[in-house]
Amino acid sequence: MINKNDSLGIPNYGVWYLETLPEQIAIEEMQNIHRFLNKLVRSKVAPELEGKNRRMEFINYGRTQLVYVLTVDENRQYTFLVTQPAAEKNIGKREFTNLKQLSARSGNVIKPMYYFQDKDNRSREAYVTPYYYQARCIGVETTSWGMWIPEPTYHFRRFSEDERSIINSSMVAILVSLYDEKEKSGISECRLDGGDFMLEKGFENYLLDYENMFDRMKLIAARNMVQMDFKDYLNRLKKELSGNMEKGERNIILGKKIKCPMTDEEIEEGINLGIELKNKKNLKQVQL
Repeated sequence: MINKNDSLGIPNYGVWYLETLPEQIAIEEMQNIHRFLNKLVRSKVAPELEGKNRRMEFINYGRTQLVYVLTVDENRQYTFLVTQPAAEKNIGKREFTNLKQLSARSGNVIKPMYYFQDKDNRSREAYVTPYYYQARCIGVETTSWGMWIPEPTYHFRRFSEDERSIINSSMVAILVSLYDEKEKSGISECRLDGGDFMLEKGFENYLLDYENMFDRMKLIAARNMVQMDFKDYLNRLKKELSGNMEKGERNIILGKKIKCPMTDEEIEEGINLGIELKNKKNLKQVQL
């Protein structure tokens, strides 16, 4: 059974987590989001979401979405990602589709389950994914790589040097391995420093190596894809991850300037591992 007192994420939910347009009133937008979520939970939209007792909790936020967890009968949980009021139209559908396609090719991508659009406001969207209990989101605070941990209260823990090296290279490897040779496209607008990758709780109990990282790490966001040759994608990735951008130059793969550049060693190791992973996946597909 699930303990309803367990900390799952950020406490003290309020309008300060909302991204709104000038013409939008934050408190009204929050009420509309809650109305949309309550309508989804009450309606029979999917068998997994039905139960005698259901409760929704806010756990996190980003520029694109607000993140909630639905607990059903204290024995199963699901993540709901709802678009921010200021988010561009259909961004939820686009990300749902991207994640669906990517997860079909790799177990390192979270697999979305259902997509919903608010009939009263077509720009308000939500999609559902499995919930990984008290997972750790990877990112940067000030100038340090680390992870946000929900329990016992929500906090940030810096990585040790060994953790940082292997975890950062693993994120790069997964990103590289997801490049689609057929479509000549790779993931773009990815926030490696802002929680787009997560580690399952308990990863710390295993040997700190790449095999265990790949078994317990998932990409949980896929905002967009960019079309370019693989070699150009790798060169661009190196440039953006190292922070070696010209003044005013747009970040394509990362979306914005990285808060704490990765080392050349982390980047090169990640790229080499990613190419290995990609080749293994291609070999499996050929064998099938």
